[in-house]
Amino acid sequence: MGYTTKFEGTLTFTTEATASQLAALNAMMGEDCRDHKEWNAPDLTYIDLELAPDFSGLTWSGAEKTYDLEKLVNVVIRVMRERWPEFGLTGSMMAQGEDCDDRWMLVIGEDGWATKAKIALTGTVVDCPECGHRFVLAKEAKP
Repeated sequence: MGYTTKFEGTLTFTTEATASQLAALNAMMGEDCRDHKEWNAPDLTYIDLELAPDFSGLTWSGAEKTYDLEKLVNVVIRVMRERWPEFGLTGSMMAQGEDCDDRWMLVIGEDGWATKAKIALTGTVVDCPECGHRFVLAKEAKP
């Protein structure tokens, strides 16, 4: 059993992907980095990404357990740039872990690489007396 984080958003290609690039990307999706020594990412696991339905970028695959997605995105970028130096991604993905305060953004920076940016919680954090889960109560809008 592990920890679940869900991701929303699309990382968009900076230039329209060619058929060869889409094929190479598709071959990487879902693969375990430990099975690909040529990727030089021995401490990372599965690339839990997939091509967006309109082939404009990459989205989270919905895998049950996803770890180190920002590092995995960088593996994809690095491997793709070995063949296509112009390859790049732009945009961000919202990440929400099982814990309410585990909220962050996967952001493609100005340098073209993925980073993890923490999101500050707003509202009051409370613990449920029945189940022990932690919740964030949003501030109510005043009329």
